[in-house]
Amino acid sequence: MSFTFKETEEKIKKYYESLRVTGRLKHKLDVYRGRKYDIERKIENSVIKLEDNFKAVSYGGVSGTAGTKTSPQEKAVDKAFMILERNLEEVKGEILLIEEEISGIEADNADMEYILNSMGSEYINILESLYKYNKGTLKAAIDCSMDRVTVYRKKDKVINEIMRWLNFYN
Repeated sequence: MSFTFKETEEKIKKYYESLRVTGRLKHKLDVYRGRKYDIERKIENSVIKLEDNFKAVSYGGVSGTAGTKTSPQEKAVDKAFMILERNLEEVKGEILLIEEEISGIEADNADMEYILNSMGSEYINILESLYKYNKGTLKAAIDCSMDRVTVYRKKDKVINEIMRWLNFYN
C-alpha cells in the first residue's frame, strides 16, 4: 500500500488521538486495579457487615429434609462472599479487556512511534502542537518561535518524510 500525503496526515492524527485514548485507558485500568485490590482485601479480611435481626435456627427435633441446617447468618455470609467473588471476577475480566485494548493500540502505533522517534525535536514539536494539542498553525508558530510560513513548510516536510518511511515499511 502506498500512502498519500493526506493519508499520512490522517495517520499522524490517529496516532496522537490514540495516545489520548491510551492515557484514558491506563487511568481506567488503575481504577479497576484499585477496585480489585479493595475487593481482595475485603475477602481476605472478612469485612462483611450483617444485620442483627435474624431469627434463630432450631436444631432440635426430627426433620424430613436431608442435609444440615444453616442459620440465616451463615446464609447471609455465604451470599456476601459470593457477591464479592462475583464482583472480583467481573473486575478481573474488565482489567483483561482494557489491557488487551491498550496492547492492541500500542501495536498499531509501533511503526509511527519508531518513525517519530527518529525525527528531530523541532519537527516533533510542530506535529505535537498541530495534532496532539489541536492548535492552529499560528499558535504552533508562536509556541515553536517560528514564522507561520515556516511551520507550514516544516509540517509539509515532516509529513513527506513520514510518508516516505511508511511507504518504505509497507
